[in-house]
Amino acid sequence: MLKVLFVEDSPDDAELLGRELTRAGLEFEAVRVDNPEDLKAALVSRAWDVVLADHTGPYIDSGRALAVVRELDADVPFIIVSGTISEEVAIEAMKAGASDFLTKGRLGKLVPVIQRELRQAEERRTRHRLEAEGREREQRAALELALAYDATLEGWARALELRDSETEGHSRRVAAMTDQLALALAVPEEQRVHIHRGALLHDIGKMAVPDGILLKPGSLNEEEWKILRQHPEHAVELLSPIAYLRPALDIPKYHHERWDGTGYPHGLAGEAIPLAARMFAVADVWDALAHARPYRRAWSVTEVTRHLESLAGSHLDPSIVDVFLGLVREGRMAADDAAPPIEPATLLILDGSESNLVLVCRWLEREGYRVLTSKSGTQAIDLLTREQPDLIVFDSAVPGPAETATCNLIREHAPDVPIVLLAGVRLDEDARATCADAVLIKPAAATTLKSTVRRLLDGVKKPEMTIGK
Repeated sequence: MLKVLFVEDSPDDAELLGRELTRAGLEFEAVRVDNPEDLKAALVSRAWDVVLADHTGPYIDSGRALAVVRELDADVPFIIVSGTISEEVAIEAMKAGASDFLTKGRLGKLVPVIQRELRQAEERRTRHRLEAEGREREQRAALELALAYDATLEGWARALELRDSETEGHSRRVAAMTDQLALALAVPEEQRVHIHRGALLHDIGKMAVPDGILLKPGSLNEEEWKILRQHPEHAVELLSPIAYLRPALDIPKYHHERWDGTGYPHGLAGEAIPLAARMFAVADVWDALAHARPYRRAWSVTEVTRHLESLAGSHLDPSIVDVFLGLVREGRMAADDAAPPIEPATLLILDGSESNLVLVCRWLEREGYRVLTSKSGTQAIDLLTREQPDLIVFDSAVPGPAETATCNLIREHAPDVPIVLLAGVRLDEDARATCADAVLIKPAAATTLKSTVRRLLDGVKKPEMTIGK
């Protein structure tokens, strides 16, 4: 059954068009509208196979009708049928997006034109569907790979902690704090991915240190210290053969260097020490002192703060100490095991793909977020009438006018909630600026999604376009 939308102020002319469709043997359902508001309502209410629009009318002309249709639906054929349009005007209309034009004196061509446009529309939809399916497969693969990477790295860190039970949880805590510090220092997202991995694996070189030294209950002698201090070089030996971990080596290799040049293994000083290692060193000292060990109690926040201030300019980069302690005062760094450094937040994930929805939820739930889900814009808007999340992730398979309209409708129901749009293609500047606070082109790396969510939750809202990989 063909679904036809007439944009026509004359019922008689609409009936004339309907008789032409019937004469050709077409079964159809039709609705007639004659103003912009009714046109918008009709387009939102259902999908149409074709729009037949008069060129002129008292309340709406073909140009205005075309603008409304293209705003709300990307692919529906739009055919101008008029007795008054000139060929020059019709050509301009086609340049603006109209599919074709006919005069009312040549209605014999109406059905062939409709059939041709329906075939082309179906070809476009098929092409878009195949492209979208390919992007969805890539997105799933990226998410699955990221989850596998993280599970592997956390497994390595956990293995080291099981060997040295005194540091249980240390690697994960300092990785999270270094993440937060890197965000506050505006480190680019692609670098934060490697910083997180390096922080998680900072002590992996200790796997090569003998138990008799690593687990010795008393003080180490000079020879034992010499062996222990080789663990940064062991980390490089372990990790450098792994291509995706090479950019993460700065922390495992340099995290024992000191601002004044008295550290090891290379005796680097000041800004010669990579930024990642300088950031990590501050988080490392904080965590080591703020948590109890068998041989001492946990220090209070005041005590650790004073100690960090005393190390600024000698062991630690003073500017980074200032930023870190500012985050502590703002409550954005955990002072004990009771709370993670990420502030609790509720996220709404809108994604029509069940498999992608599950993967995104798994990824974000592992970061400590509460996650709500929706498979459609209608469902999401219904949910927003009952609960306001802290952030919305909208995955659009084939971004276009309809998806942009959905995103804008969500914005109307949650005007103060940041939106991350996962897009299959690039959006123009106006669409992305009005629709979302951040746009990630799929396949977007899961770590990029995570850091974008963190940035927006921290209130740094600016429209951006990011290539996912």
